Amino acid sequence: MLRKPKSVLLVDDDDTTNFLNRFFVKQVDTNLTVNTASNGKEAIDFLETSLNEEHTPCLLILDTNMPIMDGWEFLDAYEERLNEELRKNIVVIMLTALDTEETTAMAMANPNVTDTAQKPLSDLKFKVLIKKYFS
Repeated sequence: MLRKPKSVLLVDDDDTTNFLNRFFVKQVDTNLTVNTASNGKEAIDFLETSLNEEHTPCLLILDTNMPIMDGWEFLDAYEERLNEELRKNIVVIMLTALDTEETTAMAMANPNVTDTAQKPLSDLKFKVLIKKYFS
């Protein structure tokens, strides 16, 4: 059953990317709560401390290349540390700067990744993602 998204978590080490993506999300729906994390560790910590439905994101936009914990390491920790009930309610979109078949195939091979998207995102790309997964 698809539902209306309430919250989005943007995970990217680039502040400008997070700023622009937050702007684009708000263009799609001003009522969406947007949280950001600058690496996978921050994102995992956020998810572990926001285990109620109100704060758990419906949509997680995940960059692949970040310091401390990259997107791939995040996915391993996500699988290990968060329960399946929580994970099945989060749409994970893996962001790649390099749109290669190898990266896309690697991302889509992970059972927790719903889709991939190429950087940079735009308000139109967010509209397509929201419509695809939440309407």
